[in-house]
Amino acid sequence: MLATMAGARIAWLGLAMAAGLAGFGARAKPAIVDPPPPASLEIVDVEAWASAYLRRDPWTLITHDIEGAHFTRPQGAAATGPFMVEADVRTELFRPVKMGQGWARSGLAHWSVDCANRRYAVLSMTIFSHNNLQGELARKSAADRTWMTPIDSQAATISVLCKAVLSGKPLERPLAAKPAAPS
Repeated sequence: MLATMAGARIAWLGLAMAAGLAGFGARAKPAIVDPPPPASLEIVDVEAWASAYLRRDPWTLITHDIEGAHFTRPQGAAATGPFMVEADVRTELFRPVKMGQGWARSGLAHWSVDCANRRYAVLSMTIFSHNNLQGELARKSAADRTWMTPIDSQAATISVLCKAVLSGKPLERPLAAKPAAPS
């Protein structure tokens, strides 16, 4: 009888473990919760927001505007010729923005920048539904080199990229800079 009870107990434990493991695989992933906007557009508040909510290593915050913050990686920005720069530009939005593909919260683009003529071309771009480059909505790769005139926030980003890369100095955000005008 003891052997039967021990066998039943072992069988019950096996069933409980199997049910638990089966349920473990079927559990839904926790929903991604996007962060609230920063307390203000002052640089200390934007930096605090980025530090609290974003995975940013090795990304450097270089500019921001009323819509979001713009980052680049030191190793992702390089001179490609006289007065020419290519850089990875990451955008993290403070609030979602409606795009044709859905609501976007972040993006990653590879820019070619003509520093002498203050223009840029987007060589590739991926848009994400959540901050931290999560939830891919759309991708455009191997884009043609169509030169565009930047809006204020893009012009500020271009200025920082050109100054840092062409001078050979590390990419740093000018701490006294005010946010770019609305785009």
